[in-house]
Amino acid sequence: MFNFDSIRNMEDLLAKKTAMLASCTKKKIVVLGGSSVLYGFNTNEIQQRLRQPTFNVGVNVGLGFRYLLDNIEPHLKPGDQVLLPLEFNQYTNPPYYVFGFGIDTFVYRKYWRNRRKYRQKWRLLLISLKHARSSATPEKLARRKGATLTETGCYLGLDIQLRDPASLKAIPFPETFQETDTMKEIAAFTKRCRANNIRVTLLPPVFYAKEVSTTYLEKLYAYFGETISPDLFRLDASEVYDSVYHANQAGQMRVTNHLIRLLEEPQNRKELN
Repeated sequence: MFNFDSIRNMEDLLAKKTAMLASCTKKKIVVLGGSSVLYGFNTNEIQQRLRQPTFNVGVNVGLGFRYLLDNIEPHLKPGDQVLLPLEFNQYTNPPYYVFGFGIDTFVYRKYWRNRRKYRQKWRLLLISLKHARSSATPEKLARRKGATLTETGCYLGLDIQLRDPASLKAIPFPETFQETDTMKEIAAFTKRCRANNIRVTLLPPVFYAKEVSTTYLEKLYAYFGETISPDLFRLDASEVYDSVYHANQAGQMRVTNHLIRLLEEPQNRKELN
């Protein structure tokens, strides 16, 4: 049985978040990334405490960074601040990836118009079909109904732990550092934003892992001229919801408070800008 509701849900999330940005006429904070952003940052709380419009534009790392930008970048304006707490595998995924392919193919049914974006098309098709089959399990269908999406785009209400962190697969890291097409896209996006008076800050993701490749991550962040600790928003085992990139309510609260402190304190604001 194939069920494409998960892919439709991603398209719906992206459409809602694009509309949020399009309707905002004030200077805003935009937290951009995959599902670690969606689950990890309570933008309602950030907006209330900083008294500035704040939007959670996290959907899924499997869209591909460029696919996300195609929808979001037209709605960024001078004076905005963009935070990029990108998942580690965002940097190594292609700019247009499997769930972008899935949306174009199975939701919009406009694959032929967009086919030049995608590499290894048969592989993406097989992954999409595998996901459509596995996402139809009762557990995953129930999980998608468990979260409440707020008016600023974050998930709230996930106050339990659905997966034992010990059962989760480790985050894969490349053995050696190599520049990727997505890294070039991120660097180009940052340059365009700064030229238009849009502040961009690269940050590590919200994640859980027993081990990380410190050497690889040092080289990754050095590529972008950043000296940030990958452990900045690292979760402990009790703060995991159902994935290495998904925080439960306790983890989200702690991570959000940490980010607010960084944005509030003058010396940290200077670093983030």
